[in-house]
Amino acid sequence: MSSSPGSPTLVLSRITFEGRHGATENERKSLRTFEVDVEIDTSIERARKSDDLVDTIDYRDVAEIIVELGTLETHHLLESLGGRMLDTLSERFPSASFRLELRKLNPPACPGHPAYAAVRLQRTCGG
Repeated sequence: MSSSPGSPTLVLSRITFEGRHGATENERKSLRTFEVDVEIDTSIERARKSDDLVDTIDYRDVAEIIVELGTLETHHLLESLGGRMLDTLSERFPSASFRLELRKLNPPACPGHPAYAAVRLQRTCGG
């Protein structure tokens, strides 16, 4: 994932949770491990000058949204869950743009035994 030129980016890497997401009913019966990387393009000028958390996006709030959606909801597709995460982040922080990669670790019944399956999504502020 790469940021826009000249735009400050906040980064959270490998936010981990267990959830019941999968295309098949059998896959949703047991917990699976997921990871999320998220990049947030936003102005940090006020926070840089004030050194005060209220003047920036608190990354704990971002991680909480991702973990809550991942653990409390059930989705058949990574695209659906990742989209829900982006929708919620954009509603909570409308002046920011987001890039998100959602990974299902060790996807079951997948030939070749990949380490993960993933979807990458992005949302620009106001979009």
